[in-house]
Amino acid sequence: MSPSTTLLVRQILIGFLIMAFFGMLLISIWYGTRVDSFTIDTVTVRGGETIEHKQIEEIVRNQLAGAYLKFVPRAFAFTYPAKDIEASILNIKRIKDLTIVRENGTALTVEFTEYVPHALWCGSSDSEGCFFLDENGYSFSPAPSLSGGSFLRLVSIAKDPAEDVQAFSTEDYKKVHELTTLFADAGWYIGKAELDATGDAFFTIVDGGEFKVSLRQSAQETVDNMLTVLNSEKFEHIQPGNFEYVDLRFGSKVFVNEVTLTTPTSTATSSQHSPSESPMPTEDTAPATPVFAEEEADPSTAVMMIPLEDE
Repeated sequence: MSPSTTLLVRQILIGFLIMAFFGMLLISIWYGTRVDSFTIDTVTVRGGETIEHKQIEEIVRNQLAGAYLKFVPRAFAFTYPAKDIEASILNIKRIKDLTIVRENGTALTVEFTEYVPHALWCGSSDSEGCFFLDENGYSFSPAPSLSGGSFLRLVSIAKDPAEDVQAFSTEDYKKVHELTTLFADAGWYIGKAELDATGDAFFTIVDGGEFKVSLRQSAQETVDNMLTVLNSEKFEHIQPGNFEYVDLRFGSKVFVNEVTLTTPTSTATSSQHSPSESPMPTEDTAPATPVFAEEEADPSTAVMMIPLEDE
């Protein structure tokens, strides 16, 4: 044969061998990725409290269905779509922490924790557009329209409710819940708490009335001061609904507004939330230990300033 013919035959043989190699490779991949021992066939879901495991399992199996480029199965153990599975599960708003592990070659184990509703973060109307908060004050999901007192409603005077944000500092949030718990233990139940940017909070009492508190003050001290005043003979008649507010923001000086006055000379107002509403105490008259309540000399005012004195 001529040199040119020999070269052509050689090129044909090389091309055939290359095609045969890739053909065998594709066939091997096709069948090899469908071997049962390399195919994910078991999905186990663990954890959570309210999210059904069947819902998570269905998401995983939907992501394992089909094939990459219609060739390699997505359930092939070594190339399964871990990132896609994770992203799909995390679309469930209540999912908090998620772990996906392949075990025994063909089994996937999905473990998760979820955000548990602890309170509601609402706007000023506190009826529409609320979001669930977890135990640290993180806003994780829109809440349906809810009525009743199953959840404490929190309002931020300085910030509108939104999703996926830290609604309040964890310290302030936990202080609010500590106060509501202590108030409840004393028989005073809180339905709503409004927080401002200066560290003050305004607790709306179920059935009426309001406690004004400072989050910079010890929760136990605040409640102890309240109990000292309201358990005294002078104010034992105070009940939810028959007073405007009790201002507990000034340590050992407590201000009680039993009625709302409309006269210009009155120092009382309806429950506006500025610290300037109540007469500010002076340092030279502020005693240290809460014991008893005394009314100010001016009988025309509806606000009673109560210095708590030593026994």
